[in-house]
Amino acid sequence: MLAGRLPRPRWPGRPVRAVAAVAAVAAVAAVAAVPAAGRAIAAAAQAASAQRVSYRGYSFEVPRSWPVIDVARHDRTCVRFDLHAVYLGSPARDQVCPSSLVGATEALLIEPAPRSSVVLSVENPVARQIRVIAPQIKITATFDGKPGLICQILASASLPAPVPYVPDPDDAARSPAASAAAPPFAAEVTDYHGLGFDACTAPDTAYMSAWRRASPYRAIGVYLGGSDMACAQPNLTRRWLSREAAAGWHFIPLYVGPQAEFHQLGRHPGHQGRAAADDAVTQAERLGFAARTPLYYDMEAYSPAQTRKALRFLSSWTSRLHVLGYSSGVYSSSSAGIADLARRYLGRKYAMPDIIYDALWNGQRNTTDAVLRSGEWADHRRVHQYDGNVTQTYGGDTINVDQDYLNVSLPAR
Repeated sequence: MLAGRLPRPRWPGRPVRAVAAVAAVAAVAAVAAVPAAGRAIAAAAQAASAQRVSYRGYSFEVPRSWPVIDVARHDRTCVRFDLHAVYLGSPARDQVCPSSLVGATEALLIEPAPRSSVVLSVENPVARQIRVIAPQIKITATFDGKPGLICQILASASLPAPVPYVPDPDDAARSPAASAAAPPFAAEVTDYHGLGFDACTAPDTAYMSAWRRASPYRAIGVYLGGSDMACAQPNLTRRWLSREAAAGWHFIPLYVGPQAEFHQLGRHPGHQGRAAADDAVTQAERLGFAARTPLYYDMEAYSPAQTRKALRFLSSWTSRLHVLGYSSGVYSSSSAGIADLARRYLGRKYAMPDIIYDALWNGQRNTTDAVLRSGEWADHRRVHQYDGNVTQTYGGDTINVDQDYLNVSLPAR
């Protein structure tokens, strides 16, 4: 996460949409003006700009400019969805990822799957993610503004177009898989007073064990999902969470969806906030986080011009989580989302989160911030990210992390 860094950062891998839009309009106009013979030449040029990627009996046509990375041959490669790329193979359990990554664009992860797999192709438009299962392979694809490009790549391998599926927490809770799963974690697994850290991808169990023995941390931030989740999460399963909870770890469940600074909040940010909350609860239930658990929205630093949209989005996020039985947390920069919420703490226009996660990289291991007045998110309702992008080694295992100080204990309802 980058919200604690000033000045406000620019994220890698993000397209400049205005330039892209102008280029797209120009391209359409150019094609319309070209006769049939010219279009054939243009098609040939497009084919020349593509490359063929073969994997487990399938052949994909992808942009030539995209790197193709064999994960098995590049030990501990970070599978990043914030850069155009094709990843072949399953991500390493101990992949090395920078903690500061935020954002997603068009990218594919193609992994092995059983030969007997039944074909399934589904698009989650809220998370901007497409998942495909077919004999021998499974695909996780992300997209920013070009879902059609992903569909085109799938079609080049004779795979079906995805069917849109909008997450519904009620459906997830009633599913046979949910009924057969182990009982959910108590909400108290997210309560803690002390030091924690967050990383772009959930660490391997061996790393967690080493850090449990040798580090001062006892809480970890984990990303459940979201349209701007930049890193693959091969370790983050219900089993992993159960094991780490039993080992004494506490959790900060994070969801990183549309960003104000990326101009992803449209004309109806309240509707987007509600949709993000539905998706977050669906993912939380899948992983075993029970009702009352705080789910933290990661809203990175944004400019003052985006304040109104950001507040409408976050208010809707909080209101919807409460309707669904979950508590609301908001992560943001001290100078952006946290300050904006604090200014309106006593008002009634916007719903306030139950917990604030304050990104203020001042190195202070406490929950004090000048933008927060006495009584605002008091009584164990604050998390402070006091430093970020720090590489640390404990027990011989190294992780790039953001550092947190938690004072969280929500009352039972």
